[in-house]
Amino acid sequence: MSIFLSKSFTKAFIGALGYAIAVLPVSAANAENYRVTDQAAYKKAVKALQPGDTLILANGEWRDFEMVFEARGTKDQPITLRAETPGDVIITGRSNLRIGGAYLIVYGLTFKDGYSPGKEVVSFRRDSNTLAHHTRFTENAIIDFNKPDRTSNDQWVALFGKNNRVDHNYFAGKTNKGPTFAVRLNTEESRANNHRIDHNFFGHRPPLGGNGGETIRIGVSDYSRTRSDTLITRNYFERRNGEVEIISVKSEGNRISENVFYESRGAVVLRHGGQNTVSRNVFFGNGVSDTGGIRIINENQTVTGNYFEKLRGTKFLSALTIMNGVPNSAINRYHQVKNALVANNSFLDVASVGFAVGADEERSAPPLDSAFKNNLLVTDSDMPVSVFDDISGISFSENISNNAAFAPYGAVIQPEIDLVRAENGLLYPPQTGKFSSVGAPRDLVPVKRSETGPSWLEKPAQKIKDARVIDVSSGFELSQAVLQSLPGDSIVLSGATYDLEAPLVIDHALTLRGASSASVKAQLKSHGPSIFILKEGARLTLENLVLGATDNNKALLHAKAKNYRGAYSLAMTDIVVAAPAGEALPIPVLDTDAETFAEQITLDHFVIRDWGGPVLSLSGEGLAGWYLADDVTITNSVFENLGGPLVIFGREGRDESTFGPRFSLIGSTLTDVGQKDYALYLNAIDGLILRDNHIVRSGAVYIRRRVLGMPFSIADTVFQQSPKPQVFDEAGKAMDLVQNGAGK
Repeated sequence: MSIFLSKSFTKAFIGALGYAIAVLPVSAANAENYRVTDQAAYKKAVKALQPGDTLILANGEWRDFEMVFEARGTKDQPITLRAETPGDVIITGRSNLRIGGAYLIVYGLTFKDGYSPGKEVVSFRRDSNTLAHHTRFTENAIIDFNKPDRTSNDQWVALFGKNNRVDHNYFAGKTNKGPTFAVRLNTEESRANNHRIDHNFFGHRPPLGGNGGETIRIGVSDYSRTRSDTLITRNYFERRNGEVEIISVKSEGNRISENVFYESRGAVVLRHGGQNTVSRNVFFGNGVSDTGGIRIINENQTVTGNYFEKLRGTKFLSALTIMNGVPNSAINRYHQVKNALVANNSFLDVASVGFAVGADEERSAPPLDSAFKNNLLVTDSDMPVSVFDDISGISFSENISNNAAFAPYGAVIQPEIDLVRAENGLLYPPQTGKFSSVGAPRDLVPVKRSETGPSWLEKPAQKIKDARVIDVSSGFELSQAVLQSLPGDSIVLSGATYDLEAPLVIDHALTLRGASSASVKAQLKSHGPSIFILKEGARLTLENLVLGATDNNKALLHAKAKNYRGAYSLAMTDIVVAAPAGEALPIPVLDTDAETFAEQITLDHFVIRDWGGPVLSLSGEGLAGWYLADDVTITNSVFENLGGPLVIFGREGRDESTFGPRFSLIGSTLTDVGQKDYALYLNAIDGLILRDNHIVRSGAVYIRRRVLGMPFSIADTVFQQSPKPQVFDEAGKAMDLVQNGAGK
C-alpha cells in the first residue's frame, strides 16, 4: 500500500461545473494531490479528501475494483478523481464505480474488457441514501464492458441526483441487455434534475436481438408523468443499432437538441410523458436499412428544426412517426397524441413519414389538435406517406415538396427543387420566396465527430479504407490469407478445389469470391467440422463458389460464441452446395449457437439439391423472447429434395423493441422440400414477403406474425401439390393472406 501526499500541486483536472469545456487550472493553495497505486491505498485516501483535493490513480491495470468515490467538494473547490495519464488507467475484471456527494469530478478513466458485478458500471449514487449532485463525469471511456450473458441487465451509466454533467466520454460495444445510459427518477431527489449530457461519442452498439438495447433512456413508465428536465445536446450517435429506440424518453420536460445520428438503426422515441422538445438534430441515414428519425406519442411534444437525410426506416422507424394511442391508456402503453407541433424540419430522400401509425383494435385513438407545417419534403420514394387512421386531428399547412403524394397534406408541390450542400454539410433549397421559411434552419452547425469523446482517445475509422484484393490458388494459401486479412479485403479463388484442414474463422468484413474467368466454380471443401466459423463482427460475403460437404461436417457454416459480443452477417451470391454423391447429409447449411445473432442473412442465386437437413437453422424457441437473426432474405434461388425445412426461423414473445425477425422469399423454387414436415417454419416474425415463388410437392408452410405491422404478404406464389400456407396472427387466429395464385 502506498499513498503519495504532495504539496507540489501538479496540474489537476478540476475544471468548471458550468457548461463550458473544462480547463486545467492549478490547484488551490491548500489542496492535496493523493497518488495511489493499489486499492487499499485508494480506500484510505478517499476518506481524507477535502475540497480542492485530487485523487490520482496510478497508471496500469486495476482489476476487480469496486470503487466508491464519496466526498463533498464545493462549487469553487470540487474534488477530483483522475487517471495519472488518461487512457493508461485501465479498470477491468469485475469492477464498477459508485459516486456519492457533491461537487465531484471524474476524469480520464477507461473501463474495458470486464463487467460490473452489480446493475451499473458507473452510478451517480453510493447507495440509496447518498446520491451525487453537481458532479461531472468527463473524458472517460467505457469499451466492451459487458456481462457474459446478453440477457443479463445492466447500465453503463446511471444518473441519479441533480445538476450532474456527463460530457466528452466514449461509449462503445455494449452487447448485453440494458440501456447504455439511464437517467433514473425513482426518488424525489432525482427529479427535475437539470442533468446535462453533452459532447459524448456513442460508438457502435450491435443489435441486441431482444428488448433493452436503448442508448439513452430517461425515466421509466412508472415515473413518466414526472419532470426530468434533462438536456441531451451535441452528442454523436454512430451506428447505434441495439433496438428500435436509440433515445427512449419516458418522462417530461426534456430537451434533445443539436445531436448527430449517423447510420443508426432506430429512432428518437417520445415513448411516455409529454412536454418534450426535439430540435435542431441531424440524422444521416446514408441509405442504411431501418435508419429512423423521431417517433411521437403523448401530449405537448415539439419537434422543430431537425434535418433528416437518406433514412430508410418505415412504420415505427419512419423519418417522422406520429402514433395512434390507446383510449384511457395504462401508463405503460400508448397515450394519445395531442397538441404535437412538427415544424420547420427537412425530410430529404427519406423512405417514409407516417401518421396514426400502429392503429389496431387496441391503439384506436388518432392524433388530436396537432400541426405539421413549414416542413420541406424532398423525396422520390414511391410511397413517402403512410396513413393508418383518421388524421383530421392534424392540421397540415405551408409545407413544400417535390412529391405529389404530399399534396393532400398541406404541401405546395414543386416538381423540381434544386438542393445545394452548404458549408455546414446539409442540403438546402434556394433561399428565396417560398423556400425562405420552410425546412431546417440554415444556421445549424452539426457537432463534429472530432468534437465529441475524450480528447486523448482516437476513434476508430468511420469507414473501411484501402481494402486489398488477394489472389490464392490452394487451401493452404487460403487459410493463411484469411488469417492475415484486414477488414474489407477480398480474396479471389483462382484454383479449382480448396481442401481445408480446419475451418476458416471469420471475425471481420471479408469477401471470398471465385474468379469470374474460371471455367468451373472454385470449390471449398473442409475436412474439419465446418467450412466457416463465424464469430462476432464477421461480415462474410461469398460469391461464385461451390461449398462441398464431407461426412465430418456439423454444418457448412457455424456461428459460434460462448457469450454474445456482437452481431455477424452473411451474404451468399451465386453459390452451389454439393453433397457427397448418394448422401443426403442430415445437417444444416448454417446453424448457430444460442448466444449468436445475425444482423442480416441473404441468399441470392443459391442452389442446393439432395440435402438431408435444413438450409438455415435459426429457431428462437426456448430463448424467452431472444432470437437469432433480424432479417433473412432469399432471392432467385433453387431448393430441391431437402429432407428438412428450407428455414426454421422466429422467436417467442411480442415486445415491440426489436427490428425483426423478418423473412423474404422472392423468385425462388422449392421442389420436394420438407415433405414429411415443413417446407418453411416461421414462428412470430414481424415482416414477411413471399412473392413470385413456385412451391412443388413440399411440406407445410407455417407462418405466425408478431406485432409491429411491417409488410406481411403472399403474392404470386404458386403452391403445386403442396398444402396451402398456415398463416396466423399474433393471437393465433388464422389470417387470410393467400392471394394472387397462392393455393393453386
